[in-house]
Amino acid sequence: RMFARARIDSLASTSTSTSMTATLTSRAARVVDRRHSRTRRVSRTPVALWNPFMNVPNRVEGKQLSKDERERADDSDGVMGADDCARSIRSASSLSRGISRPDEYFEDMGLRFEFDETNGGRSLDDLNKLFVAVGFTRRSDEALVKAIDNSHVSLWVVATRDSRFAKVGQTVAFARVTSDGVFTATIWDVAVSPVWQRHGIGRGMVERLVERMLEEDICNVALYAEKKVLGLYEDLGFKQDPNGQRAMAWRADSQPY
Repeated sequence: RMFARARIDSLASTSTSTSMTATLTSRAARVVDRRHSRTRRVSRTPVALWNPFMNVPNRVEGKQLSKDERERADDSDGVMGADDCARSIRSASSLSRGISRPDEYFEDMGLRFEFDETNGGRSLDDLNKLFVAVGFTRRSDEALVKAIDNSHVSLWVVATRDSRFAKVGQTVAFARVTSDGVFTATIWDVAVSPVWQRHGIGRGMVERLVERMLEEDICNVALYAEKKVLGLYEDLGFKQDPNGQRAMAWRADSQPY
């Protein structure tokens, strides 16, 4: 009987020990689960999935595109890559950066910004003198008229009063834009007379040209720039080699213009 009693006590002790071990194991598992659930997970933006058949991304900035957005983006076959595609489906007004200095600022300086879609009988001699002053090549009148008339729009900055720097009506700055009128536009021939530089005229022209394109729902604007003015254009929102895309040009080995 004593042996049987000892055997029962031993089994009971073993059972209790096993139960305690199971309880501790269960508690430890719950602690680990709670700690794991509190582990901070790094959120990752879904990678845009490219649809090779429609040439339109399924997602933009992690947001699923609606059917209307995809169809509109698919119409924009003049853009390059997913980022341009994403930009083209936004409203142009959302891309506006505004004008840093109003027309009144320049009017006080005796200058006026004038948009024109043709040469409009302006002095080509004044324009060529401006080009030569900034280091551009002098161009024939015939070539200039054709280039300006075939441009989407040109912007002239003219003097509104006589001064020791310019006469009334003289062109002191110029720039023009070529475009297909829908998808893309390119700014060319940005020139400001040396005596009028560092007064915000170049910035003012580019800002107004970009705003003009956005008003026409043209959301992709490009330009060629010299190294010394890259900082100005970057400050205006332009990027060098966006998404690794680089500009290339083919030029014949002959005298220009």
